[in-house]
Amino acid sequence: MIKKVTRRLSAIMFTDIIGYTRLMQQSEAKAAKIRAIHREVFAQQHQVHKGEVLQYFGDGTLSVFQSGVKAVECAIAIQKILHKNKKVPLRIGIHMGDIAFDDTEIYGDSVNLASRIESLGVEGAILISGQLNNELKNHPHIVTTSLGYFELKNIAQPVEVFAIKDEELKVPKASELKGKGKQATKTIAVLPFVNLSAVPDNEYFSDGMTEEIINALAKIKGLKVTSRTSSFHFKNKNIPIKEIGEALNVSAILEGSVRLSKNKMRITAQLIDVKEDFHFWSETFDRLIDDVFEVQDEISLLIADKLREHIGHFEIAEKLVVAPDVSVENYKRYLQARFLILKMSKSELEKGISILENLIEEQPQYSLAYLGIHLGYTLLGNMGYLPTYEAFAKGKLYLDQALALDENLPECQLHLAYDSFIPNWDLKGAYEHLQKSFEIRPTVEYYQSMASFLVAEQKFAAAMNYIETALQIDPFHFINYHLKGFIHYSKEEYKAAISFFNKALEINPSFVPSTLYKGQALVLANQAQAALDHFLNYPSDGDEDLLKLGGTTLAYAALGNTSKTEEGIAQLEKAMASNFTERALLKLIVCQAMNNRQEETLRLIEKAFSIKLSMLIYLFTDPILKSLRSVPKFQEMMQSVLGKENTFQPPKRKYKQSLLDKPTLQQYRQRVEKLMREERPFLNPDLTLRDLAALLDLPPNYMSQLLNEGFDKNFSEFVNTYRLETFKTYLTDPENKHLTILGVAYASGFNSKTVFNTFFKKMMGKTPKAYWKEITSK
Repeated sequence: MIKKVTRRLSAIMFTDIIGYTRLMQQSEAKAAKIRAIHREVFAQQHQVHKGEVLQYFGDGTLSVFQSGVKAVECAIAIQKILHKNKKVPLRIGIHMGDIAFDDTEIYGDSVNLASRIESLGVEGAILISGQLNNELKNHPHIVTTSLGYFELKNIAQPVEVFAIKDEELKVPKASELKGKGKQATKTIAVLPFVNLSAVPDNEYFSDGMTEEIINALAKIKGLKVTSRTSSFHFKNKNIPIKEIGEALNVSAILEGSVRLSKNKMRITAQLIDVKEDFHFWSETFDRLIDDVFEVQDEISLLIADKLREHIGHFEIAEKLVVAPDVSVENYKRYLQARFLILKMSKSELEKGISILENLIEEQPQYSLAYLGIHLGYTLLGNMGYLPTYEAFAKGKLYLDQALALDENLPECQLHLAYDSFIPNWDLKGAYEHLQKSFEIRPTVEYYQSMASFLVAEQKFAAAMNYIETALQIDPFHFINYHLKGFIHYSKEEYKAAISFFNKALEINPSFVPSTLYKGQALVLANQAQAALDHFLNYPSDGDEDLLKLGGTTLAYAALGNTSKTEEGIAQLEKAMASNFTERALLKLIVCQAMNNRQEETLRLIEKAFSIKLSMLIYLFTDPILKSLRSVPKFQEMMQSVLGKENTFQPPKRKYKQSLLDKPTLQQYRQRVEKLMREERPFLNPDLTLRDLAALLDLPPNYMSQLLNEGFDKNFSEFVNTYRLETFKTYLTDPENKHLTILGVAYASGFNSKTVFNTFFKKMMGKTPKAYWKEITSK
């Protein structure tokens, strides 16, 4: 009889009681009771959430749902009940995919995948696949977090696994999962170099050195470099390197120090393998300060070489740091000014701008100084320290100068994109400049800007993709959390928005935009009293503090407190005559909209339109003004600002041809094998990839590709494999009996005890000493 097979898209849930077999051995009665409780709650909640129980097997279950959301809601309910009242140690895994039914069973790759995800889990957790996570993005009451990619048995590609976040659920660390994590190997974070100078004020120089190395390494395609903000998040924090590496999700970390003394500097740098937790390279550079640009390039190239040898193939340019046309003293002044500007307080912004203004009087050709001044004025405007139009007008003069000097700096294109977008409402131009910046050198600012611009056009899915990428590069940047919150806010997902604004404020408590939008999100989430308390607790800033005034007035309007609302509106109207017209006008618009005064709100928006109010571009997507979106006049102004046509076009991917084709790769593979057998260059403990390339008369980039694609090994794995086999041969040779195990390792070409022990254990599954005892006992 032929079985009838049907297929359908379903959410597949597997559950399993942890430690059930052990419990059975201890007490069959207790184990049976726990299983009965599990099945009772399981069946009850599946009935509530419309799930279909397909199979009970021992201490496990298999069920399916037509809705991924219902499957997750059911899993949350089960875990909460079992954890709170019954104490049943359960793990749950869910996947969304195509399944096949016949008359007796369910099968398919999706069933296998769901089972593998469940087997990764820990007690009290709910793990889901990336595919199911995509189905949950429009359901803000379900919050998830990525645990990374994992290799699963009989699954061809690594799978991204997410955990459901809830106060009553266990959210495990990636290291707690039982599967083999697939970490992105070509990743590095550069921690802030420590200032060891006798003068504490020289910290600006060590910070500048760190930033230059980050920028240099970021030029390497194929290498993911954690951005400055997340690296500097760990400055002056006594946290183990392994924990930092796991937090930043990188395979390698660079740390170092800088010591200045008169006209000399000593720079130390060391690379650390995060997974194995050992230093695989370190060096000290004693140089003259006048050679700072050459040293930056030398160090960056050497770091890139050592990384490539250790973690895999990528191409390295001949030069990573181009010396600017500026004296060393003025370069130091530039670093000092940037150090101040990035602190973002009013006094430090003004001081940083002043230093740069004096600098360009001496060296008017230094484009980075002009960009620094433009950034300073942009921040003064955005942070509310200057009227926006005034700040942008002043900054634009310096941006024009920077563009005239070097328009191909990625920073120039980024600044130009922002200038096109905010004050000029030129979205097409903004996207074009962003794409140019990306082609020159990808930066986290590119992804942040793309997300920000796309929100204004209400392209929320695309915006979320860009901000998720920004978070991968820079997971401790408050701007990234603010923008993610802003996307949720614009989508009217207020609970999720508030959580991300809170995260931004945890990192930077004084960040004004997150303070503002958190309050507005609370109002729209029907928590007007909480919003009022939020704004009332905001520190006063004298007569110019319009954030507090606007926020409290908005909250009073939502609470229906007419007298307080009118009082606040009167004060905002008075502020319209001050130097902060734009800020007062923006606050009036949202307050009048909340007050349901449509005609007055439209009149104010028309006024904002007539004076080309910079931030008007974001008002059209603000949910507070949602009721106006059907009004023709509002639509007309919105189209005038945003344009009638789709301005965003996803960038076209450019694929680079491999350096070596397959026949050539095979030819060189044979040559390198012959070289290693006959000349044994691996016995040289200082052998580098560049040395090996020279022996074959190959460029280093070609040699790197040959090892990674021809042998599926990075340079370190390749040469250490030969050294390991030589060690095993030498160890059994009677002539080497006088040598210690470490002596034999050094004779085999290993250059450090740590590298030898780590590689040996990784390849052999035991320590060198245990191996030696094993072979001598035979």
